[in-house]
Amino acid sequence: MATEDSPAPYSEPSTVERWNDRVTELGLGKVLVYGGIGTFLVWTLFPVYWLVTATLKTRDTLLSFPPHWLPYEMEVGNFAQLFAQRPEFTQFIVNSITVTILTTIIATFVGACAAYGFVTFDYPYNLDFHLPFYILSTRFMPPIATIIPLFVIFRDFGLVNTLEGLVLVYVMFNIPFAVWMMKGFFEEVPNSLVESAMLDGHTHMGAFVKIVLPLVKPGLLASAIFTVIITWNELLFAIILAQNSKAMTVPVGLASFITKFSVQWVNMSVAATIALAPVLVFAFIARDQLVQGFSMGAVEK
Repeated sequence: MATEDSPAPYSEPSTVERWNDRVTELGLGKVLVYGGIGTFLVWTLFPVYWLVTATLKTRDTLLSFPPHWLPYEMEVGNFAQLFAQRPEFTQFIVNSITVTILTTIIATFVGACAAYGFVTFDYPYNLDFHLPFYILSTRFMPPIATIIPLFVIFRDFGLVNTLEGLVLVYVMFNIPFAVWMMKGFFEEVPNSLVESAMLDGHTHMGAFVKIVLPLVKPGLLASAIFTVIITWNELLFAIILAQNSKAMTVPVGLASFITKFSVQWVNMSVAATIALAPVLVFAFIARDQLVQGFSMGAVEK
């Protein structure tokens, strides 16, 4: 039996609740949601639209004011013009593909091996917890803080202006991310599977390759996708460590269209569209694995 001091079972709705009920009654909830989604899509996709349509415009049309929202005068020869005026851009694309593939393979494999070791084996002084954190802490510092000592070291070892140097520095900065991402997936794999495989005669390496890695395939793909995106788009290290066309990557090539005397807007738009295409296609093809990678729980026990 409620006393006089007991709170009332039902209280008056607050102002926020009354506004929420009013918006629901008027059917404005869906309008606000779809309006927000539409605004977000326009905000994020309009720069891509402007970039792609700029590849079909002349320089005068591209820089005219008021702007031409549609490329009514198609200039389809801009792509051929880019490779005619800057033939070294082909080398930039080859360099980016080479560096990205090698970095992705090495960083993902080393990160997976390290994460498996931290999850499977026992370390003294709780190092199985502290070591992954120390590895991740290398990503806490801004990359610009490490570029000067890296440049001096790479210069002394003859790695400046080489693809090997870029692969080395990209692997170094992608491994922490791969370790932490794969660690969550390996923790989902039951130890009983590894123990059963070892009872059947497998070594730790055999159980890792034949049993565990297939189970964490979504994690491997997600780590590989993020490594591809980070490596393909990276500019800071590439512009410092690759200063000639033999080692330049696509982002450095894009920056080279801005000179002291002019900006090659059309060529830069065409080159940026070419640089954008592989990442978009790759992410679209692997979108299912990317979503599974975010879930961190796609491993069946």
